[in-house]
Order: sequence, then structure tokens, then C-alpha cells
Amino acid sequence: MGEIPSLFRRETRGEKLKAVKSPKGDVGMDGMISVIAHEIAEVSTNPLINAWYAGPDPVFPVEIADLCEGIYGTGSGGSYTGQMFNGEDGATYNMNGIRRRFLVQWVWNHMVNYCSGPNALDQ
Repeated sequence: MGEIPSLFRRETRGEKLKAVKSPKGDVGMDGMISVIAHEIAEVSTNPLINAWYAGPDPVFPVEIADLCEGIYGTGSGGSYTGQMFNGEDGATYNMNGIRRRFLVQWVWNHMVNYCSGPNALDQ
């Protein structure tokens, strides 16, 4: 959780990565939207915290959003967050709403056995 605010200020182990611009210009609000979406995905698929686990060890559960933390677009891996859309104003997003853009983390898709999201280029 809390992954998105670090996207807007990218430094990983001394390595400087290109920061992305907040979709709505409010880093705190955009970060909260991604975290809330993460938690809603988990509570809707595992409301009793005993239903769905990835992996053989239920003592260390991994829910659908936890599996995909830091993944926001196709081709992600390592410190690369994946392909995302860039608006005319330079804002980075992966989901269109009604007159609004959002940057939300992907979640695990058990049908294809990998992380998937609204801007998937390979589905």
C-alpha cells in the first residue's frame, strides 16, 4: 500500500527514475484513490480475510492487489511500472473516468494468471 505517492517522486536505492505527473495535480488525492481501489478490490474478493490466497501458505496470505503492487501498465517489472497514458498536460494515468483521469494499481486476474488493469495492451 502507499505505492503511488512514490511514483511521483522516483528514487530507488540511489537510482533516479523519471517521476510521473499526478493525473489531477494532487499527489495526496491521487495516492488515496489508488490505495482505496487496492483495498476495495481485496475486500470484495476476500471479505472475511479467509477466502482467497495466492500461494500454498495461508499464514502469509497474498491478496489480488498485493500480488500486483507497483504494477500500473503492460510490460511492468523491476522498477518499471509499465506503459501508461500521458495526457496533453503531461499527467500520467491508466484509467479514464467521467471528465477525470486516474492512476490505479493493477490487480491479479485469475483467468489469465497475471496482473491486469484498465489499460492492458495485451488483452
